[in-house]
Amino acid sequence: MTHIINPTIDLFLYDLRNSLGDDEKDIEQKRQYFYQKFHPTVQEKLKQDGQENNQGIEVEYIHLLKSTYALLDPNSSGEDGYYYPVRLGDSYGLLLEVAEPATKTPEYFAELREKIEQKLGGNTPTLGQTWMLSAYLPNSSETTPEEIEKIAKQCYKAIFPNDKKIEFDGKGEFIGATIFEESDYTLKQDMVKVGNKETFTVVQTKHIVIAIYPDEATFNKLSGFYVDWMRLFYFHHKIVWGYGQTRILSIQIKEQFSQIQTKIESIEGKRQSNKLEEISDVLSEFQAIINHYTQNLNNLKFQQGTIEINLSNYDKRLETLQKKATEKVTINKTAISFLEDFSILANEKYLLQIARDLQNFDQGLLLLEGNINAIRSQVEIEKAKNDQNFQELISVVGTGVAVLSFIGNDPKKECELIFPKNFFICESTLLLKVTIILTASIFVWFFRKYILKRS
Repeated sequence: MTHIINPTIDLFLYDLRNSLGDDEKDIEQKRQYFYQKFHPTVQEKLKQDGQENNQGIEVEYIHLLKSTYALLDPNSSGEDGYYYPVRLGDSYGLLLEVAEPATKTPEYFAELREKIEQKLGGNTPTLGQTWMLSAYLPNSSETTPEEIEKIAKQCYKAIFPNDKKIEFDGKGEFIGATIFEESDYTLKQDMVKVGNKETFTVVQTKHIVIAIYPDEATFNKLSGFYVDWMRLFYFHHKIVWGYGQTRILSIQIKEQFSQIQTKIESIEGKRQSNKLEEISDVLSEFQAIINHYTQNLNNLKFQQGTIEINLSNYDKRLETLQKKATEKVTINKTAISFLEDFSILANEKYLLQIARDLQNFDQGLLLLEGNINAIRSQVEIEKAKNDQNFQELISVVGTGVAVLSFIGNDPKKECELIFPKNFFICESTLLLKVTIILTASIFVWFFRKYILKRS
């Protein structure tokens, strides 16, 4: 039977503290959501300490507790675990550790996970989480690399029992430990309730790191690197989260493009029917959709910038971690270049996909604006023609009225000079006046349309 000593789970969890456009109420609701991850006594301590309230808005890394750590259970000795909460810029980070300082089998990690889930109470991180499993071996000198990997897989299976096949993405060494990484970059959408508002967050499905240390002395050196791992995993999840946001934005932009295209097609029938008022109403609706389209496009560019910044920070932090581990623990080897694979993924998939989307959506916006402007111009032309026709009608009828004014006070007498005596038109003054106006108007219209245009 395989045995390990001091099995430990360090769960790194991240929540968004504030985003673009958040007011104080939004920030407070997100703070309370983060606080729900803690024991009630620790929640009170967080409020009393108020560490983040004494800092400026833009902070890189601060501890949220004056004591830095807080025990999972106030009545415990502290050996079984603790909370380590921090603020990282616009986000919160929490290292929640549970451990068993005795000798156990790898399957014991299942009990530790259950203990963590009881502490969290179903509170879902809004940015993502990383499981780090650690332990050391009783007789490492007698354990082959193949056996160490087998132990790591047993530890993994205890945490994720439903996974059929376990194939680690990366493998390396960290201050003498054999370290493995497994990442599922499938995006998972969760619904979380922050305050009185339900919102969807998109996070990485799974990220787990397993380190098997050769002895207790090496294992105890891990605590000196928690801050570095906290930052590295934060940049990792901020990148994945940012990419998830771009996927949501891309879907919304495509839907808005489709809505406008459908309305443009519907306008064609209205144009043929000369329903100018209806077309004008639809054009007004266009502007609202275009505004949303443009706003989402700008948000997409913002997330692109967020990913680029965090990717740069990830690369720098990884380099710092490698250098620090090498300098601090000189007797044991550190080789964690496999963590660079995530950087390659972010560059060659995430940023490339976003760049292509932006190019397509920018061209789509130009196409839509061109079609809308063409329709708007045609509508204005049709309106101008209608206005011109109306003005011409007024002018023609006005000429007819003017002609009527030249007739004397006795229209009947004037009528009998043109028509036979007792002709029915001459008998009715109203009919006579209407006839004169229509006749004069028709003559003027014919003259302007055919005689003047030819000359």
